[in-house]
Amino acid sequence: MSVSKAKFQQKGDKFISKKTDGNKKKKLKKVEDKMLGWGGRDDAKISIPSTVVLRYMFAPAETRPDENLCSELEEDVKEECLKLGPIDFVKVCVNHPQGVVLVRFKDRKDAQKCIETMNGRWFGGRQVHASEDDGVVNHTTVRDYDADAQRLEQFGAELEAD
Repeated sequence: MSVSKAKFQQKGDKFISKKTDGNKKKKLKKVEDKMLGWGGRDDAKISIPSTVVLRYMFAPAETRPDENLCSELEEDVKEECLKLGPIDFVKVCVNHPQGVVLVRFKDRKDAQKCIETMNGRWFGGRQVHASEDDGVVNHTTVRDYDADAQRLEQFGAELEAD
């Protein structure tokens, strides 16, 4: 293998230029005018996704014995929220001490409708508190350490009793 300097030479007696598409410039001009023009871009609806936090939907102690409760709760919330607008996902935060369910709407206006509808509503004997997620707290990682400590102590007592 070897490396050498490039040599540029004309092949033949006449210079033949590269053939270009005559319509290409027109197409590029059209695309450029469309991008820089006033038509339609300001009128398009821009949707801003938003997440709603529904608190006190369940008690964490209820989810441990019943494995189907989370999926049923997720389906119920999804069904109710789809009436208000399109959603991306519904997530049940099982370990959260306040019984949190997160609902991500595709548009912020639909999220505001959900907050107005769900806030103060009763679900399963509890009054729901709905608010917009500010993104400061990761609700899926929040745990009730006091309840975990009580469970561990109870488990330890059961082991010692045997």
